Amino acid sequence: MVMLARHLRTLEFDQIVERLASHATFSASRSLAEALEPSTDESDIQRTQDATEEARRLLEVRPNTGVRGARDVRAHVRRAALGATLQPAELLEVASTIGAGRGIRNLLLRQEVQAPTLARHARAIEPLDELDEAIRQSFDDDGRALDSASERLRTIRNEKRAAYDRLMRRLNELVASTALSEALQDGIITMRAGRYVLPVKADFRGRVPGIVHDQSGSGATLFIEPLQTVELANRWRQHGIEEEHEIESILMDLSGRVRQAQYALLTTVDALASIDLAFAKGQLALDMEATRPALASFSRLTDGAAVVALRNGRHPLLRGEVVPISLELGREFDALLITGPNTGGKTVALKTVGLLALMAQAGLQIPADEGSSFAIFSGIYADIGDEQSIAQNLSTFSSHVTRIVEILGVADRRSLVLLDEIGAGTDPQEGSALSQALLEHLVRSRIFTIATSHFSELKSFAYATPRVENASVEFDSETLRPTFQLTVGLPGRSNALAIAERLGMPAHVVSRAREAVDPSEQQADELLADIHEQRAQAREERSAAARLRGAAEREAQRLRSRQEELEREREAILARADEEASAALADLRREADTLRRDLRGMRAERERLAAIEASIERLDRATRSAARQRHGAAALGEPPAPPGVGDYVLVPSLGSTGVVRALAANGEIADVDVAGMRVRVKRDELRSAGGQPAPSPRESAVAAGYLHPSQPRRVTGDNWSPIESQLDLRGLTTEEARQRVDQYLNDAFMEGLHAVRIVHGKGTGAVRQAVRELLTDHPLVRSHETAAPREGGEGATVVLLAS
Repeated sequence: MVMLARHLRTLEFDQIVERLASHATFSASRSLAEALEPSTDESDIQRTQDATEEARRLLEVRPNTGVRGARDVRAHVRRAALGATLQPAELLEVASTIGAGRGIRNLLLRQEVQAPTLARHARAIEPLDELDEAIRQSFDDDGRALDSASERLRTIRNEKRAAYDRLMRRLNELVASTALSEALQDGIITMRAGRYVLPVKADFRGRVPGIVHDQSGSGATLFIEPLQTVELANRWRQHGIEEEHEIESILMDLSGRVRQAQYALLTTVDALASIDLAFAKGQLALDMEATRPALASFSRLTDGAAVVALRNGRHPLLRGEVVPISLELGREFDALLITGPNTGGKTVALKTVGLLALMAQAGLQIPADEGSSFAIFSGIYADIGDEQSIAQNLSTFSSHVTRIVEILGVADRRSLVLLDEIGAGTDPQEGSALSQALLEHLVRSRIFTIATSHFSELKSFAYATPRVENASVEFDSETLRPTFQLTVGLPGRSNALAIAERLGMPAHVVSRAREAVDPSEQQADELLADIHEQRAQAREERSAAARLRGAAEREAQRLRSRQEELEREREAILARADEEASAALADLRREADTLRRDLRGMRAERERLAAIEASIERLDRATRSAARQRHGAAALGEPPAPPGVGDYVLVPSLGSTGVVRALAANGEIADVDVAGMRVRVKRDELRSAGGQPAPSPRESAVAAGYLHPSQPRRVTGDNWSPIESQLDLRGLTTEEARQRVDQYLNDAFMEGLHAVRIVHGKGTGAVRQAVRELLTDHPLVRSHETAAPREGGEGATVVLLAS
């Protein structure tokens, strides 16, 4: 950006940078923040604004989101690239940075839809999992080498521990020996010059042969390494040296891996710094309750578009309750002249516009309402304050002129120029004339300008000159303080006499001053005072109306919320009613299905009972004949033989004949098949049926009139049709299939079939499910299963009938 650093300091951009840097979590991102400057490249600005907005949204949802654990390891990586061996602490910083990169990369890639700009930065982060794992399995968090660093290190340490144990055991034996108890000063083992020694009384030096490593200050105690432990200590020390060499070898190996991954590590640090800077900007935006401004290059602005449109902008460095300002520049006027008393309100307005424009072009959000916008200026230049150049022996006025000349040399039609107290510091008449000429030049050059002044002449100039507009910062004459309320369209009043009077200036002095004022100016000042008062009153009324409107909107919102709540409650009640109705309907359907199955079972039982009764009636004559034959045999004195398995017998309690199928173990109870039913009867109650077989289910059905005696047939109206072992249901509805299967099972059972196949097809599976539900509870079905693949598979069901 074509701008001197002095202009940034003048507008206090450096203080914003300090606040931003305080939110950075590691030195690399902090350096980026401290070097932050406004940009003039629209794509770059929009990209950084995108990143700031994405980071802010993530922080709103997850306040702890950000880069954690990263370190600026670029110096370590460059040293490793030159062949240096990194120390454990440096390697652990590398591992921590890799871990931080992996964590934020995974998070942002999962949030790619919500944060595409940050996700692009995250893709530049190299995982480097193998290097991270190698470092972490080599050193603990305190930088101590772990046994898992290498197999050789583990072996060396095991041998070192064994050598140490042998050394300590031998030293403890010497301390405990009675031969040396008198010679030792204390029964302890200590260390001198890295060697383990015993404290020996000087008078008993000859009792302990060995190497003297030290003596006490008094000379009464010698610290001797016994000759018996020298070789043991040497072995222990040798293992220690080997351990150090192995650790150094591990460090060299890991440093070599860092060297191989140098480009990936440097890219990772850069990406982490960019991501962390975005989160710092997002956090600063939250702190300032800022919003994203709209930005556009001059090439995209239409004629008459505003280059500055500030909606309730607040100076971000002010504390307490800050009065916001709103203004536009570039739509109806290119230069804005803020006049009024020299009480500070004008300078704050000037700095607010300049600082917020700089922040916007630096990718920062601004403390202003939604809808604020700026053009992307090629330069923002400010002459604010009363700086004097002592080194150049310049007065306040000369300093102002020097800086303005510098600005005029670089400003163009895409610049924003901010001039505070233009023309001040010299003769008022000449200063006013110079200020007017300067403003005329800036307006002719179409250089966007905001200036402050307390010269009355400039108010008339702004009123009479096209593309120049008056503005004022209002002043409370009661409190003698500015309200900081910026009013565009009206010049400010000087209020000098009112201020002097309020501050205690003698009345006659103030009165004489008023007489000296040009009557026309006094009338204009009184008119301005009246206009300002009316505007203040109108603003109060607007504020009151806005408050009422806000209250009405809040009440309307409350009523809408209540209506929505009632609607949700109504929907919930209806949903519960639907659920309860559905549950009740399901219960009724289950009950109906149960009753339906019960009725089918009762019908089948009635039909079976009718067949049995018909069989009993048909066979009654044969039974009586068999009884007469039995009685005749008894009259001849022949004792009846006990029936056995396979014998045809008469069951007196039933009045029916059957065949004995099985006998109990004790031989007293027999299982008898009577007309297809198994009954258990005491064996001594049975009588021989004279070899006549019990009727089969088919014969019983014939006897009952269900079947024609010449061939298996079923009755359908007046016609007879043979019973087949397969029923085809394809093309039928679920209910039609149920009825056909129920009738078919009765007919098949009465015919005496043992197994049948029902073809229902696959289709939607509804008919198959209905058929199998019926078969599960049917009294004439013993079991059923899916047909074999060659017999139809899922499209058919094989049924075994009850015997």
